[in-house]
Amino acid sequence: MSGPKVINIEAIRRRQKRESLALLQRLELALADCDRWQPTESQTSSVMDRLRQMQEAGQWEPLIQEAGKQCSFYEEEARRLRQLQVTDRTASLRREHRLQQGLAQMIAQLQPLPVTPERDRILGQLRNADPAAQQSALGEALDFIGQHQQHESSSRLRELAAGLMDPDADSSNSPLPQLPADPQELRLEKCWALLAELSAVADSADSPELQDLTEKARRTAAAPADQQALLLDSLALELSSYLQNRRAALALRQDLALLLAELEELHSPAVADWKQRLTAALALSASPLGATRALVQEARAWVDQTFAEETRQEQRAAVLRALSAAGYEVREGMSAAWVEQGRIVLRKPGDAAYGVELSAPAQGNAVQSRVVAFNASGRDPLRDREVEETWCSEFEKARDVLSDEGFQASLVQAHPAGAIPLKAVPNPAGEQGRDVPRREGLGGAARG
Repeated sequence: MSGPKVINIEAIRRRQKRESLALLQRLELALADCDRWQPTESQTSSVMDRLRQMQEAGQWEPLIQEAGKQCSFYEEEARRLRQLQVTDRTASLRREHRLQQGLAQMIAQLQPLPVTPERDRILGQLRNADPAAQQSALGEALDFIGQHQQHESSSRLRELAAGLMDPDADSSNSPLPQLPADPQELRLEKCWALLAELSAVADSADSPELQDLTEKARRTAAAPADQQALLLDSLALELSSYLQNRRAALALRQDLALLLAELEELHSPAVADWKQRLTAALALSASPLGATRALVQEARAWVDQTFAEETRQEQRAAVLRALSAAGYEVREGMSAAWVEQGRIVLRKPGDAAYGVELSAPAQGNAVQSRVVAFNASGRDPLRDREVEETWCSEFEKARDVLSDEGFQASLVQAHPAGAIPLKAVPNPAGEQGRDVPRREGLGGAARG
């Protein structure tokens, strides 16, 4: 098939470099998330070191495969560790609440008893801010109450305190208490779970917002029974909204980090300004979601558009370099002329009758090539066919050069030699003069 051809030219190497940058950034984020819950610095460092070595060596395809596998593993591991943290925190909040319930009941039982130094000492310990001291005082309180009361309420307190004083209560390996079936307790359980989720996505466990919400939940849990249902439902809505916003903020921060990584593969002068804007947005611990989302969308559109434009520039320059290697005259400025006119004609030195026309749309990777004649009439049809067949071998040589530079050229459509009469065009030498061809740095585009 030596007649007119439609060729799809894909910048494989450039796409792989961009994909690897995004995967490495995602992996770094996943490793940082894992380290937050279970530090494994030596292991994570070795993973990144190995992948960086592959990147420096330009081993793009194996790098993408390995980085993709590592990214999937550590992202899933981060989710698993985060869920363990949420489960443990939910149980901790539940135990703290049960402890406060038990302490309140113990204090209520102690206060009506006769005033004695022993009673006052135990009350002081129960009101101590240290949970360990409070749990230790529970046993003494039970013994003291048992000496003065023998009725059913004392027995119920003893059962409650026995669970609160379980030495394994704070162990993450101990079985969790059975979830309550009471609707009120289920509402409270939902709030504990939401608070635990928030602790997993907060900047730190000591963040003021998280502390305020936790304290609000404890106050709500201690509210009068006839008010709790409404208060707990309102609190759950507030926590859900806060959690949703926090997750959205984290997702946008990840998008900002990924965009910063992808900027490394762009050459536009505007890259420096975009780096500054994205870095400044990342440095803000709290910024309006709408403004950050708008910045991410604007940056994503610019990165995608600029990457596509630069790829087309490199594609055209690579095609001209490949044809130069095949023996065609390539002059300085041809790449720019191709962009402006949508087509360009190249000729071989010493051949005044034939050349090759290249045309491409403003968008996409398709390039159409065809042999053209510089004389409208008086040509030998056999010679036309012979030139087209020669172009076939020259095209294969040019395709090999493209492959070496990281481009994949695949035929989309081709016609047999002689099937379509040659198009007659003006001789480019007559239009541009016979300047000495330039074969280096074509189009000013960087090589892959």
